[in-house]
Amino acid sequence: MDKIEVFLLGTPRVYVNKKRYLFPYGRVEGMFYYLITKGYENKQVLEDIFWGDKYDEEKANRNYRNALYHIRKAFGKDFLITDGRQQLRINPEADLWMDLIEMKSDLEILSGKENFWYLDHFEVKESSQFENFIRQKRIETAEKIYFLTEDELFKDKCRLDLCEEICKNLIAMDEFCEKYYQLLMKLYEKAGQRNRADMVYRELQYILEQELDEVPGEEITKLWQKIISQKERERVQEEKTPFSNTGESQSDICKSLLEWISMFCDRAEYRKLKYFSGLEDSLFVEGIESLVRGGMIREEEDADRIYYSFPNEEERIRAYESLSLTKRKSLHSLMAKRFEKQFFMGKNEDILPKISYHYFKSQDRKKSDFYLKEYLRRYLAIAHEFFPVLHDYDVMYNTETYLNNRKQIEFIYKQMEAYVEVYKESVNPGGFEKERLELYLTMLVQSYVKIPDYERSWEYIGLLEELQGTAKETLKQKAYLAMDTCQADALIRYSREGLWQAADTSAEQGFWKRFQGIGYVLKGEMEKGSRELLEAADIFLDKEWKEEWGANAAVAYSWLGEIGRLTKDYDSAMEYYRKSLDIHANIHNISGKTLLYLHMGKGLFDTGIDCMAERYIKAAIQSFEHLHVVYKRSTAYAYEAVLLFRKGDFEGGAMYLKKAGQYARHSRDPVERCLYSRIFGLITQSSDCPCESRLKIGEDMQTFDVREERSKISSIWERKYLDQFCIF
Repeated sequence: MDKIEVFLLGTPRVYVNKKRYLFPYGRVEGMFYYLITKGYENKQVLEDIFWGDKYDEEKANRNYRNALYHIRKAFGKDFLITDGRQQLRINPEADLWMDLIEMKSDLEILSGKENFWYLDHFEVKESSQFENFIRQKRIETAEKIYFLTEDELFKDKCRLDLCEEICKNLIAMDEFCEKYYQLLMKLYEKAGQRNRADMVYRELQYILEQELDEVPGEEITKLWQKIISQKERERVQEEKTPFSNTGESQSDICKSLLEWISMFCDRAEYRKLKYFSGLEDSLFVEGIESLVRGGMIREEEDADRIYYSFPNEEERIRAYESLSLTKRKSLHSLMAKRFEKQFFMGKNEDILPKISYHYFKSQDRKKSDFYLKEYLRRYLAIAHEFFPVLHDYDVMYNTETYLNNRKQIEFIYKQMEAYVEVYKESVNPGGFEKERLELYLTMLVQSYVKIPDYERSWEYIGLLEELQGTAKETLKQKAYLAMDTCQADALIRYSREGLWQAADTSAEQGFWKRFQGIGYVLKGEMEKGSRELLEAADIFLDKEWKEEWGANAAVAYSWLGEIGRLTKDYDSAMEYYRKSLDIHANIHNISGKTLLYLHMGKGLFDTGIDCMAERYIKAAIQSFEHLHVVYKRSTAYAYEAVLLFRKGDFEGGAMYLKKAGQYARHSRDPVERCLYSRIFGLITQSSDCPCESRLKIGEDMQTFDVREERSKISSIWERKYLDQFCIF
């Protein structure tokens, strides 16, 4: 019989005669893992678990037989046996090795594992029973590992280094489980490392206080007090140098701190550095003090936090490159796991690029891509898709995300571009991972829209289309770009194709009708646009879709407001704007709100209510300052410039007009360019503006050819509006 090796802890893998086996599809793989874990199961139960939520009895039975065929084909016809009661079981004579079983006799199996999660990152969609099974097995597995490690700790020849690794991994799996911390403290106590035991307790104390507003339990506190008492007795009994109790010299500690600081791309925050260094308070402080006094690192305070960095980037790189490749990989892995824990505790997307970066540097591409995908879903999607498909209410926009992680993000982008370039030049493109390519290309498309570099975006869309054909995701990216660049006909064409692909009863119909409506508005066909947008809103607000898609009705209402404004039906415009704002009150979408504030400001401006208009325009500008996008940004600055000119603040108006010009040059929207150019012309020709200000504006700023830009505007309503636009 074939030799079968199965790894169930961490990322699951299966080998047949030392060769990796890849399953044809997820439900076959899931059924295999379930059977070898349990050893047996009834046929009907297996059908219910893996197909009962999705198919009728006949289809479930057919899929079960097909899965059975694939498993026997891969592992031998005798690998699975049945009895008369339709019970399926693993052949006891099968040559089967499993890490889940072997760890009972040899804990070394767990050494070097990324984690102990049973079937980590593996799922079978639409199978709640299998999800429950995995969840229960993870709990059981963690308990088994805990007791096995506890038994090992009491052995005479205990493998302390292995136990330490296991304990830290268990803590990473459940950061609030006190018995894991307690076991690690006992380990350090046995090794005579009471300082480290003290640090473990303090780490638990900090986490419980910050996250749960609780304190450690009585049992672990008694252990800590005992260890502290032992430390104090030893200190009194013996005269020691400040560094002798850890066996480390001051130079060793300083070297270790420099290594850790070099691992941070920009600067190391006090709490994180202290955690990674593993030093007790006094040793950490003395080590930092020595480095600061020697000019080897800089110390600065920012927003009540202390940060450490090298005097320049060259010194950081030199310190980083002095580490062996093995040590770098190990340290990056530790940092990735720490940031990963923080993310799952707080769901702060600010950490996602850090996690992806450190997993990439630790050569764990799978996890790096996983968190890159999360970053794409949470941050880039919100920044790029100005009115995104909102059905994830836990997404909170963090204005600091990009800035705080600039170096990590730049590194990741360079790696993505390099991967894509190798793919383009490869003679064997089929050898590349399709899922990774799709992820990288989607991110690059959206990233170059933000810059903006539309040519590069179209280039990557072309490559994405080569991989996917006319898939929905490719079509969406084309639609977003068409909207950004005001290509009305293209947007309508993509929308029609999207509608053709979408199911008749699907909320996707609303998504594409929304885009089609926007296309008609850009083209100036207001009746068609209004009809499509109203139909989209009705779909989104239908009781079947409202919970997941209702927020998208805000988009439709905002554009219906634009129709009212351009056709001078201001009552209708403000009614739809208010409807959109009411929906936005219950969602977290800064980019959507930004555009809505801008639209409402324009509507109030047109009706002559300048004081109210300025409130909304300023709100839009404040949001734009934190968004890395160009779309409609020039318009916000242009309107603010006019409002300031009207109040006689020509210097302030000139400043905002200059910003409007800067962003208009990056925009492909002829309406934005025409608006800026018209305001520029009106102010430089107006006698209401002091001569000195007019000269300064004329010297400092460049304009566009108004006629040329006007000719590109497809909407007669937009052209009419711009022709009638006035300042004073």
